[in-house]
Amino acid sequence: MRNSIPTSALSEFVNEVASSPEEALMDYGIEINWESGTRSRTETKSMKVGPHQVSRSFTWKADEPRQLMGNNHGPNPQELLLSGLGSCMMVSFIAGATAEGIQLESVKIDFDATLDLRGFMGLGTNATVGFPEIRYKIYVTGDATPEQFAELHRKSVSHSPNAQTILNPVGLTGEIISTQIQG
Repeated sequence: MRNSIPTSALSEFVNEVASSPEEALMDYGIEINWESGTRSRTETKSMKVGPHQVSRSFTWKADEPRQLMGNNHGPNPQELLLSGLGSCMMVSFIAGATAEGIQLESVKIDFDATLDLRGFMGLGTNATVGFPEIRYKIYVTGDATPEQFAELHRKSVSHSPNAQTILNPVGLTGEIISTQIQG
């Protein structure tokens, strides 16, 4: 056991995926329902880990602060995006440290990003819709050298699915299924 991760289970899972590639495929899903104003409620769907169905039952709300016409009942979509990115990078960092035999005492990732709402509002400026840059700092205490932590950081970004999804173009396909109100 290292960093509260069973090292033998980590090694076994890596070997299992190496010998049976179908074990590496994960299917995720969420359902988001509008509640009111800018508030929505998200619920996880069941997840597939390789051929195995995994029951998931988590819910959370998203909302905007009052200054953005919300009621401040939850984190906003950008905070959730940063949280998903940071949590994935954290898992990658911790798992990588465990695989490398690095014992960690503490890890904190601090994220900041600036959004220009003129792009979202279509105000005809050159403002980007979305974050043009995400900044972060990793504060870590453990038994590795600064060089080992730097290499662990590099690997954690290159192996983080969420970091790579943000860094590389990804397809986004959707359809609308509408019902007209009779009245």
